[in-house]
Amino acid sequence: MPIIFTKDTLRSSVEAATGGQVTVLYDDMGYPSYMVRIPKFNLEDIDPVYGSGVHPAFKTGGIEKPEIFIGAYQSKVYDGRACSLPNVDPTTYINYDNAKAACNAKGGGWHLMTNWEWAAIALWCIKNNFQPRGNTNYGRSHEATYETGRRQDGRTPGNTTGEARILAGSGPAAWRHNNTFAGIADMVGNVSEWVGGLKLVDGKIYMPSDNNLNMLEEDWPDTNVRFNSSASGDESSSGDIGDPIISDAITAYAGPVGNDSNNYGYTYITNWKNLTKKADYTIPSLMLQAAIAPITLADGTYSMDPKGALWVRNYGSRFPLRGGSWLYGSNAGLFALYMYYSRSSSPYHIGFRVAFVG
Repeated sequence: MPIIFTKDTLRSSVEAATGGQVTVLYDDMGYPSYMVRIPKFNLEDIDPVYGSGVHPAFKTGGIEKPEIFIGAYQSKVYDGRACSLPNVDPTTYINYDNAKAACNAKGGGWHLMTNWEWAAIALWCIKNNFQPRGNTNYGRSHEATYETGRRQDGRTPGNTTGEARILAGSGPAAWRHNNTFAGIADMVGNVSEWVGGLKLVDGKIYMPSDNNLNMLEEDWPDTNVRFNSSASGDESSSGDIGDPIISDAITAYAGPVGNDSNNYGYTYITNWKNLTKKADYTIPSLMLQAAIAPITLADGTYSMDPKGALWVRNYGSRFPLRGGSWLYGSNAGLFALYMYYSRSSSPYHIGFRVAFVG
């Protein structure tokens, strides 16, 4: 069944209420999803340090797209389809491949939100001097504890027992990407989100050069950028062993090469913006555009500090999580990047978000 674009009562009412910023798209089984329209923008309009031309999120295989559609809410799976709906408990305990499959099953153009798309929104937020808060402290914001959402387990926000996910979009406007109720909800906190189009294999960063949804994972190019470790793991600890370092070479691994398990160490910094690089290494602009490396490593400056921590296991295959969850506190943020888990991991605090490109 083709994706349904015709007007209906629900779509018309949502578009009217949001000035057209949010629409409703339907999948192959007729399930609706509330989707936020993000129009394309140029890199130089964010900051010339990123380069020039259309941000890669708005190009698929080199073909420009006028807009992308991002799920307004973290996804809930019905009949194997990922849906973006308000006031539902987002699906968790889901691994990378199952999250991706639930998005792809909806039909052409539907996909797991990619890292390129996440980065574009994060850069747009910084340009607009706003970063959303979210459920980062058991149903409330750790930064503004008077900001709360409705917990799916019925407990009081701030109660540190239970699984403190909130119902999708039940928090205040400050938890949306544009500080309005027409924005994307819960990108910071609630559940950490798998994003597509990026992986780390034994410290090597693989990703398409733009939002190429048709490129098979095995064809993603090696960017020749690496995450090095400030110390070598001794394979006796599963804790934090030092700092990640972005580089063109790896001199130390935090764990055994080729091992996808979580039984060994990792590297971590509390603020992604403080990532360091190998001496005299020139950061490729793609790393800045993809919000993998901060622009401070390319002599850029931020109008406000990007928030979120960075975790890296530079051994085995690791797939990215963004945003952080309800128990992350100050580690959560729009720029939080968690290159820690393998594709088969499915903890209680991990979810995802569906997106669409026509």
